[in-house]
Amino acid sequence: MTEEARLPELPSARVATRPGAGGVAEQRRRIYQRHLLLFLVVGAALIAADLYTSPQIQWAYFVMVPWGLVFLLHSLGLKSRGYSFAEMLIPPRQRPVKEVYTVPLDYELVRARQLRDGVANAAGAVRHKDAALADKAVAAADGLVAAVEAVVVSLRGEGQAADKQVPSAQAAVDALDELHEGLLKVGVLEEPGDVVPIDVVNERAQALGQIE
Repeated sequence: MTEEARLPELPSARVATRPGAGGVAEQRRRIYQRHLLLFLVVGAALIAADLYTSPQIQWAYFVMVPWGLVFLLHSLGLKSRGYSFAEMLIPPRQRPVKEVYTVPLDYELVRARQLRDGVANAAGAVRHKDAALADKAVAAADGLVAAVEAVVVSLRGEGQAADKQVPSAQAAVDALDELHEGLLKVGVLEEPGDVVPIDVVNERAQALGQIE
């Protein structure tokens, strides 16, 4: 199996929550049951407070009626997904499982690869104007992606050592983003080639290559 094949999918956060073994259905039921419990407890408290201060309910329904409509929509939403009312009240079998992702460097590698593809496309659009600029830009992008890949492979699983290199990787990928934008300006806005920061990208790649 190659290193690329082992790269994890891009997480939305370093600590993410996924449904347990019961899947999404269990998670939906869990949320619904929490909503039901909150509705009943708060509703009973409001009604009790209203009756305590007056001989009959005078103001609690201003809260409970709109909330009841929202709860009804929630119930109908689950019903439309095929749940029976009995299933809505069955306790979920398992709590959500928390998975900890420690892959900020992998995140930057995903960004770098996406930007490299963008650079290649933008370079193709300006090749008829300046073939040398296009070739240099693609070569710089390839070199930076290779440098980020090397850092990710060497530091994967190293914890704090990997975290310390995140700012350097982010700065390198930001430089690649600027290179991409520069090529777009040359191709679309007819700006001169000096707006393409090829040297900066090469310097960032060289700096990453010095990380042990």
